Amino acid sequence: MLFGRRKPGFVDIQKADEQEEKVAGNSDKTEEKPDLMGYLSSLPDVEDEFEDIDDTKSSDEEEELELTEEQKFAEYIRIRTKATNLTSLTSLKSEIENLDEILENMKTDESCSDIIFTKGNKDIYYYSSKYMSDNYAMIASLVEEKDLVRTIAEMVLFNSKTYPAPTPVTYFEKSPYFATKAQIDRALLLLSMNEEYNDIHHN
Repeated sequence: MLFGRRKPGFVDIQKADEQEEKVAGNSDKTEEKPDLMGYLSSLPDVEDEFEDIDDTKSSDEEEELELTEEQKFAEYIRIRTKATNLTSLTSLKSEIENLDEILENMKTDESCSDIIFTKGNKDIYYYSSKYMSDNYAMIASLVEEKDLVRTIAEMVLFNSKTYPAPTPVTYFEKSPYFATKAQIDRALLLLSMNEEYNDIHHN
């Protein structure tokens, strides 16, 4: 116990003394209030049972886990995706020597599962599904390849299936396309001559 075991009869003696003071007419006597700080300082030193416990973490615990090559690659794609940029396979191959190995290992790394790609006519483009929708990635790949004919065709087909609604020509003058009226007119002419898109019409 913190203050040790009480001696037998301690409580009974205390009560007996108080009774004797009342009988003797000393009930008016005011007992001096003890000084708390003085009382605490008078207590004997007690050994701290928690003194030997080390509350500092080991260097191994504090050290962050080193990222794998696959995780570093995934983080690079996420940063670019946050900035609304796709990352082409061609550009990656020119910068990363063991890219094929990294891409293969990513298939079994759950932490990299948000890194996916969309296929364009000219290249493959990687992005993070956490920060970019599949539809926006498709649009971004069309813009990246600067194929206005296919861009118009794909967006007209998408809008017709999704809403359905016609796509105004001025739509392609705005972000993220920024095509001029002359470029749009030429693309529409080429579009009308392409049998692949013979179901797309414009007024």
